Amino acid sequence: MTSNGQTTSREVLQRAEQLAIKIRKGRGESRLSLRPEFFRLLSHLRIEGIPVSRRLRQLDEELCEQDLESQFDNMTV
Repeated sequence: MTSNGQTTSREVLQRAEQLAIKIRKGRGESRLSLRPEFFRLLSHLRIEGIPVSRRLRQLDEELCEQDLESQFDNMTV
């Protein structure tokens, strides 16, 4: 954290990496419940111009697909 209380991009990247580990260990809804925070962290990095690793981007895509699938699973036929 900087002297004015701001979170640095390095800290945001570290939080994203730690959250990615937690997401990968999770299952189903527990993974999806972490998606908003993960998305927010990745968005912050992108806005700051910090490159997001392919591994984190792929996890974000997996979560997006999982979220879409869960929405279709809940549709009535």
